[in-house]
Amino acid sequence: MHTIHALFDDLKISKQHRRIVLAAGLGIFLDGYDLSIIAVALLLLKPDWHLSAVATGLLGAATLAGAALGGLVGGRIADVFGRKVLYLVDVATFFVAALLSGVAWDVTSLIIFRFFLGIGVGMDYPLSSSYIAEFMPKAQRGSGLSWAFTLWMIGAVVSAVVGLVLLQAGPNAWRWMFISGAFPALAVLWLRRNLPETPRWYIAHNRPEEAIQVLQSMSPEVDAQSLREALQRQTPEFVQMRAWTTLLSPQWLGRTLLVVIPWMMVDVSAYGLIVYLPILLGGFGIHSHTDALLWNVLFDLIALCGIASLAMTTRWVGRVFPQIAGFALNAIFLGALGLVALYMQPPIWLLIITIFGYTFFNNFGPATTTWLLPVEIFPTDLRASAHGLATACSRVAAATSVFLLPSVHVAAGNGWLMLMLAATSLAGLLVTLLLGRDVEPGIRSLEEVSEVAGPNIPVAVVD
Repeated sequence: MHTIHALFDDLKISKQHRRIVLAAGLGIFLDGYDLSIIAVALLLLKPDWHLSAVATGLLGAATLAGAALGGLVGGRIADVFGRKVLYLVDVATFFVAALLSGVAWDVTSLIIFRFFLGIGVGMDYPLSSSYIAEFMPKAQRGSGLSWAFTLWMIGAVVSAVVGLVLLQAGPNAWRWMFISGAFPALAVLWLRRNLPETPRWYIAHNRPEEAIQVLQSMSPEVDAQSLREALQRQTPEFVQMRAWTTLLSPQWLGRTLLVVIPWMMVDVSAYGLIVYLPILLGGFGIHSHTDALLWNVLFDLIALCGIASLAMTTRWVGRVFPQIAGFALNAIFLGALGLVALYMQPPIWLLIITIFGYTFFNNFGPATTTWLLPVEIFPTDLRASAHGLATACSRVAAATSVFLLPSVHVAAGNGWLMLMLAATSLAGLLVTLLLGRDVEPGIRSLEEVSEVAGPNIPVAVVD
């Protein structure tokens, strides 16, 4: 006999699987696109609007603060009402907010519009990741999630190229930069228009006929009668929903801290560097807007190589080892750059080695694995809530970093700033070493991975 879940864990990859990964990944594309476009737009807004360090920080942090709220609320809604409920609402929110950002009349209005845009981005994180994890066969789940995450970096590269082109568009160039994000959002809305709910969510909510219909659409050879007979034998506990506070119970607290703290540490350094990289490069002797943006594109391409490398190898290296190795190397690269910057302007070769090294291994490791783990090590009724909580906490950390980084940069200089960011990688390394020993998802089923922490929701069995 085998479980119902094993049936779709063992399905062959189909066009529908690929469409699901693409539709989910393009939502992540929007986040990468928007975060990088704000980095370019700030180059124009700072002198045009005479932005102070505080105003610059608030603009950079507004989207992240909105994403914190969107992730927390969206994750819980997805667990209670379904993944599909918000799958169009989140992108529609992004679309409208992108257009409004382009017509902002002052700093306050722009901050507000960016905040609402962030809500859309934040809601999509737990939705897209849960959607992919619950549809993909177990052997391809890690690579599918990783390949989807490459679209974040592709979005960053595309937005940097768009930014380079729009720099020549005159005094209103920054407005067109913000508006440009609405166009890919329309494509995502069209691609997601008729995607189904996940079978795992249907089964967890005692809606077997819908689950069977989805499974048959994925694989016509599925025996619907065997599924019905198995699902009729499920117990009443099968449909009980747990409160999101279960994530803070003794049974799950270790895993919750594992997905929350490392992601926070990643975003403190990564988001701060991404948003202000063109400005920080000026402190290292690269002053031209065009040169800074070209460097930014190059960093994004290196990051893309890192994520793609994980996607191609995660079946063998897993998620926890890349996270540990990535944090360790991040600390070394940023620490070395910071130590040199305390005493002299780092030579260009050192800047290349350390920032490129950090960019590659951060994306091969924790920048990607922290997005994967929350949806792999929690059961269906807590999966999106766990990812939403981790998203929210990471965005709070990122928003704090983005808000404070301009002031810290002015007060402490590049050297101490890099050393502080290196310390966050050491913290992420320590937490992963302490809490990540027994949670490696590998190519195990989601149900098997989540059972490690204690009794899971019962599953129906097919004879």
